[in-house]
Amino acid sequence: MGTVLSVASCGGPIIPFRGGRVDATKAGPDTVPEPYEDLEDHIESFKRQGFTKTEMIGLVACGHTLGGVRKVDFPDIIPESGPDFENFDRTEFKFDNAVVTEFLDDTTANPLVRTFNETNRSDLRIFGSDKNVTMRRLASPDQFSKTCSSLFERMINTVPKGVKLTDTVDPFENKVSGVSLFPQNGTLVLQATLRRISANPKRSVKLFWQERQKQGSSACNSSGCSVNPTKTTTYSASFFGKLRGVKEFTNYEFRAQIPLGASVSKFWFTVDEGSGAKTVENGGGRYEIEQDTVVYDPARTTIASAGVDGKVLVVGVRTEQAAGAKVSVETYQGDTPNYIPIIQNIDLQLDAKNPPKDGYTFFTGTISSSASYLHVNAVVGGKKIRQFVDSKDLIL
Repeated sequence: MGTVLSVASCGGPIIPFRGGRVDATKAGPDTVPEPYEDLEDHIESFKRQGFTKTEMIGLVACGHTLGGVRKVDFPDIIPESGPDFENFDRTEFKFDNAVVTEFLDDTTANPLVRTFNETNRSDLRIFGSDKNVTMRRLASPDQFSKTCSSLFERMINTVPKGVKLTDTVDPFENKVSGVSLFPQNGTLVLQATLRRISANPKRSVKLFWQERQKQGSSACNSSGCSVNPTKTTTYSASFFGKLRGVKEFTNYEFRAQIPLGASVSKFWFTVDEGSGAKTVENGGGRYEIEQDTVVYDPARTTIASAGVDGKVLVVGVRTEQAAGAKVSVETYQGDTPNYIPIIQNIDLQLDAKNPPKDGYTFFTGTISSSASYLHVNAVVGGKKIRQFVDSKDLIL
């Protein structure tokens, strides 16, 4: 993923990404070719990884469009009087074929071509190993981009035996986010956002839900209750989205008020582009609200008082089951000075500022404002309940 994102962010091609890699638990063999090795050693090293001599030339050129050589690491390449760092080409922040064109027109300052120590001129030996046939082909920006994308994809997909990668990860046509269920004004409020790729002013989108408990006064028919979006927003796709051919996204925000006694078990959407409604239902299983006994309450959660860094969380427990309930939150903070995540467990107490209301009894506690996400953990009637909450959904 680091390769895919860094290449794209520097203006390079999109590399198809597949998931499923297994984290390494120890260092692998030291197989990175060294500059002092001769051409045959380099060819053999790439051959062991499944690459031909022509592909070796392409991989080195693609890999050396960015970066360079540090004197502290290679004093036998950059002399003592030289700079601390020498780039492979003159466009050090751009993924392009300058490393190729500068080599061909003999204007390159690439230290692995020009170094005073001929033994370490590995790029010179590799690039010219087929009389510059491959390098001349890579002088075409389009050919360079296609070659790098193809070779890098093969490189990152070279995984240990027994590891099976997923299909290519592509943008979802439909993405559901911001789902929350909480009590307010005598009802349960269900909030959810559906993101669609592209905009269509004629598009009609609806949220449907299925009641958890059927009531005689139910407003739902056999096809479920439904509401229209409260807000529709179209916005430009990110840099990476545009590289995948996605120009813009449209968010449809929903807010449904549901009777406390009925609650909700599942929800789904219908989307009509003008040619008939189609159902968006999570591959057929619909989007499930697993339980409503313990709910995170973004409407009652607030920023801590002045001088206190944090947020005052509020979690609701169904009043008829609140006696003896134990509620806590587990917070995760990844953005730390030493890059070591901080995980905290905080016990919540009965909330004196929010007395029981709307069928729920409330518990509260203060967490750091730096928390990336949290889990609500509760034991109610001997049953363990766990709910995930993203930081962007903490407060309405």
